[in-house]
Amino acid sequence: MELKSIKGIGIVYEKKLNEAGIETAEDLVLADLKEVSERTGISVNRLREWKKKGRKVIPRKKAIVREDVAKIATIEITDSVAKVTIKGVPHENIPVYRGRFEDVRAEMVKREMAVHLGTKATLWFNQQWYENVPYSVKSRPQKEEKVPERSFFEKLKEWWRK
Repeated sequence: MELKSIKGIGIVYEKKLNEAGIETAEDLVLADLKEVSERTGISVNRLREWKKKGRKVIPRKKAIVREDVAKIATIEITDSVAKVTIKGVPHENIPVYRGRFEDVRAEMVKREMAVHLGTKATLWFNQQWYENVPYSVKSRPQKEEKVPERSFFEKLKEWWRK
């Protein structure tokens, strides 16, 4: 994507950025802004603004998972959220859906990542379904219920019965 596709970058700024090795909008988004500022004389604030605009104009690319997700991922489910770890990178607060898969499928595909827990866990990730991902279900520790202390009168009644 051309640098000129970012609002605020014209011919003059494009030339300065090109001389600093920034040829495309992608290059600008990935660049170290302080270093680019030193090379071009363009303020870091202006570069930061362009970087923000550049993220909006660059089309998102779909991540390609070449490995078997079942071998590189784990799911830890706690109540209605899960922690999904893929290649050692944790993704927390992933929603967990329960119930008939057909009933919740449409809602799940609206998300970037989701887990369905039926007879097994199914992971929705990268616009694809993954089954056979190792999972564990943890329950949050229940708060201990305090047994109310008996009143003096109740203790006296119990003593009297003895």
